[in-house]
Amino acid sequence: MKRTVFIVVLLVLSIGIPMLAESNDLLSTELENPVLQKQKVKLPWYKTVKYEIGYTGGICYASLPLRAYYYGLFDPRPNFNWFNTFNISIILPDKHLGIGFEYGWWPHLTNREGLTLEVPDSEYAYDNTSKWSSKWAIYYNGIFIKYYKTKSFYYGISINHFIANSEEILYAYSDSAYISYYIQRECMGGDIFCGLERHILLKRFEIIPFLKLQIGHAVEYKNNLPLDWESKKLTIGTSGVFVGIKIRFGGER
Repeated sequence: MKRTVFIVVLLVLSIGIPMLAESNDLLSTELENPVLQKQKVKLPWYKTVKYEIGYTGGICYASLPLRAYYYGLFDPRPNFNWFNTFNISIILPDKHLGIGFEYGWWPHLTNREGLTLEVPDSEYAYDNTSKWSSKWAIYYNGIFIKYYKTKSFYYGISINHFIANSEEILYAYSDSAYISYYIQRECMGGDIFCGLERHILLKRFEIIPFLKLQIGHAVEYKNNLPLDWESKKLTIGTSGVFVGIKIRFGGER
C-alpha cells in the first residue's frame, strides 16, 4: 500500500513539475518580449484619451487701431499687447492629435490709435475718433487642432472669433468731446502655430509648461455702427510668442 502511494505521488510530481516549469518559462518570455506584452495590454483608442486644462499668456503684435498712442520714438511697447487665454482639450495619444477650445481676452486697452469714423450731417464732415480716447475691451474664443510630431513638439491650426467693444470719443477741433459712441465689432480669423512642451510626471497627472509661437489675424465682418456712419474695418493681430502651463490627466499611463 505504501509502495502504491509512493508510486502515485512520484508520477504526479514527474508530470506536474515539468508543466509548472513550462508555464513559468512562457510567462517570463512574454514579460521579456515587448511585442507580446504590447499585444496583451493594448487598449482601444477611446480608453487612452487624455484631458488637458491650461492657461496661456503672451505678447502679440498689435494692429494699428489697438496700438497705444505714444510712448516715445524708440519705445517698442505701443506695438505689442498682452493676450490671455484659458483652454480645454482632449488628447488622442494613438492618433498623435489634440483637439480643443479656448477662451481669451485682452486687458482693457485705453489711449489707443482707434479707427477713422465718418460722421455725416456735421460741420466736421470727416473726422478721426480721438487718438487719446479710443478704449477697447476684446474677447476671444476659438477651436484648434494640433498634431504631435514627437512627445514634446507639436504644430496646428485654429479658427478664431473676436468680439471687440470700443468707446469712440470724437474731439473734432477742441478739447471738449463732440460725440461719444459705444461700438461692437465682430471679427473672424485663424492662426497657425507650433510649440514645445516639457512633461513633469506625477502620480495621477502631468504638469506641462510650454512655449508656443503663433502667426495669424482676424478681420471685422460685422458691427453695430449707425447705418449712415462709415468706418475702416478692424483687424486684430494674433501673431506672437506665448508661454503657458497645463495639467494633463486621464487615460492609460
